[in-house]
Amino acid sequence: MVLGGLLILFGLLAPILVFEGLLRVIGPAWLDLRMREIALNDNVYLDTDEDWPVECSELHCYMFAPNSEFQVVTQEYSHGVTIDQHGNRSNRNLETEPSKVVPILGDSFTFGLGVEDNETFVSLIDKVSSIRYMNLGIPGNSVTQHIDIVERRHSSLGSPSNYVFIFFLGNDFQNILESHIISSEKDIVDVGEDSDINYYPTITNKFNILSSLNEYVIQDAFLSKLYVVQWVRHKLLMIVNQSSADLMDPIFLVMRKDKYYLTDAKQVLEHELNRLDQLASKLNFEYVFVIIPDRHQINRDLLLTRSQYYGIGEEQIEVDLPNSVLAATLESNDVPYVDITPCMADQENIVSLYYLRDNHLTVNGHRVAARCMKNALEEIVR
Repeated sequence: MVLGGLLILFGLLAPILVFEGLLRVIGPAWLDLRMREIALNDNVYLDTDEDWPVECSELHCYMFAPNSEFQVVTQEYSHGVTIDQHGNRSNRNLETEPSKVVPILGDSFTFGLGVEDNETFVSLIDKVSSIRYMNLGIPGNSVTQHIDIVERRHSSLGSPSNYVFIFFLGNDFQNILESHIISSEKDIVDVGEDSDINYYPTITNKFNILSSLNEYVIQDAFLSKLYVVQWVRHKLLMIVNQSSADLMDPIFLVMRKDKYYLTDAKQVLEHELNRLDQLASKLNFEYVFVIIPDRHQINRDLLLTRSQYYGIGEEQIEVDLPNSVLAATLESNDVPYVDITPCMADQENIVSLYYLRDNHLTVNGHRVAARCMKNALEEIVR
């Protein structure tokens, strides 16, 4: 009886073990990438911003606690953060009398998650300029929050005559849609009398059971290491996405030609630009946008691998679609901008510009970004 049970168990496990071995040896490229990303998740003993010294209102965070310091530690990077007396990330440059002061607003890319204070593109530009650039980057924020920050802090910043807004194509379209969701109970986002924006499952998906199961698999030390488990997870993901759940990296939603996500995001952006224009007129300042690409837009090999993972055909994707839509929106509102996508795509070692797991710019990525934007940016803000 026992022997028979063992034989049955072996009969069930043997094919799985053989399949596991085959996937490890000759598995698809997307699976190899997935397993490398999971490996980077090991031994992360601090990978959260929960205890960061930020000052927040009921709606959003607008600055860091002045003169504070903290550490950021993940498997991919470890660095300190120094906040200056104004509540901004320090550039660690010598204090000289500037010709003018220009705040730069952005999310974690501007803040410089993954690099030291003096390695952010804000610090690198500031170091070689007569203009004093201030790093107002706060992880998780988008242009919606940036406008609120300008309105709240304009006077305390010295009423600057220019502002720079950094727009990261990887998730800023998603973030501005998130910011316009009235509450988690509503299925419609209203940005005007004639505009109803769909409530996207990518933002707050309704696949709670699958989401919980996925989280359990990722956190389990044994299951997360099995190639066959990740292969099955991938097949389930494709089935869910075919039901229009769109559970994928946000950049793919705005690169796809067969989705309305970008159209809806553009409506929200138009609303925010109108709000920004009114604020600029009221406070008497000018502004410029700088566009930073997602790594999938400039790394074709990664794009194809990830597309295969999501089950998206190459013909469904237009890599520069987010750029062209954003550029057209800014131009129609007479907003100057600098798009550094072509410059970054022209680099020899594109892989070295972004971290593998969390998509942020590396030290080299910040150097390249600073070099790509500096001259064009200074022509506008001077």
